[in-house]
Amino acid sequence: MELTQQIKTQGARAVITDLYKDGESQWLYVLTKIGSGEQNWLDVAALLASGSDADSAESLATAAATAIPHNPAGVLSLLKGGALPFSTDNVCALPFYSIKEPEFNQYVVDAIQALYKVPNSKACIDTIVKTIGQSNGFVEDN
Repeated sequence: MELTQQIKTQGARAVITDLYKDGESQWLYVLTKIGSGEQNWLDVAALLASGSDADSAESLATAAATAIPHNPAGVLSLLKGGALPFSTDNVCALPFYSIKEPEFNQYVVDAIQALYKVPNSKACIDTIVKTIGQSNGFVEDN
């Protein structure tokens, strides 16, 4: 993949800076692809992590969380390294800020169902459940 090569030659920080140019459209495209759960895009996410700052790290964690229902094993392998932003606490604590309640509820069901089918997913499932338990109901942030 071209982006992987770019990260290896230019470094993650430079590539993220480049992706953020022009209204962030390329960055948003990459996040959407990571969120699809395709393994090659999760691999790109892992490479980008080392160059992420607060804003890009947060959006990478959200993209990885979005990928859980599509590729739970792939996302869990990202978490194994424990490198920020890919920690269980970041990715499994429902890091969504602009999602409507029906989609949020469906995501929780889909994510937990997907995670139950793969080994070593207990910590992530527990984090999802704990996060729901600590919330004060659903608050839409618009």
